[in-house]
Amino acid sequence: MEMATKPVIIGGRTAKKPLIVALLGGFLLLGALLSIFGLTGVAYALPLGGVGEFTVQFDKLNGSGFKMYGGIAESGESKQTPVFVNEIANASIQGLKISKDFDKLGIRVVIEAGGTVTIDGLVQKATQINGNISFGSLTMKENYVGDVQDPVQKAAQEFTQGADNITIDNGNLKTVYLFQQKVALPGMKVYFEKLN
Repeated sequence: MEMATKPVIIGGRTAKKPLIVALLGGFLLLGALLSIFGLTGVAYALPLGGVGEFTVQFDKLNGSGFKMYGGIAESGESKQTPVFVNEIANASIQGLKISKDFDKLGIRVVIEAGGTVTIDGLVQKATQINGNISFGSLTMKENYVGDVQDPVQKAAQEFTQGADNITIDNGNLKTVYLFQQKVALPGMKVYFEKLN
C-alpha cells in the first residue's frame, strides 16, 4: 500500500473581533505596566520606538547637556527616515503628553503626566520639531569626517550642534524613537481617545 501526500492550501479569513480584543488587551497590559511605573514614579532604561511616528507635546522643557546631529532611523512607514537626533543629559518637562494614532483601529493611545517629569539620558529621533527654543552657549560646527563613506555616519558626524542648556516652550515633536535612561512620571495617566 502506498500513501501519497498532496499539498492542501487552506484559505482563511481574519476574525476581527478576537484580533481587536487581543490588541486592546495588549494595550491594557501595557497601560497596567506603565501604571506600575506611575505608582513608583520612576522607570529605568525605557525605550519607545518601532511603533511608527508618534507625537510628543509639552508646555515647557528645560534641559542641560544638549547635542543634536543628523541621522537615519526606522519608522512605521520606511526603513530609512531622515531624523534629528537630540540628546539631553538631564531634562525637566511640564505638561508632557505622548500620543500615537492607530487609524485602522480608530483610536489614539495617550500617555500623560500630571506633574513635572524628570529625565536622565534622553535620546530622541525626531522627524519634525516645533516650539519656541532658546539655547545657552550654543555651538554649531561642521566637522571633517575624512573617508567616511556611509551616509548615515557621515550625516551624524559632519554637522553637530551643542549647548550647555536648552529651553523649549510649547513643544510639539513628531518622533520615531524615544529613550530615557531614567524617567519619573508623576501623576501618569494612560487612556484611549476615539479618532474622528
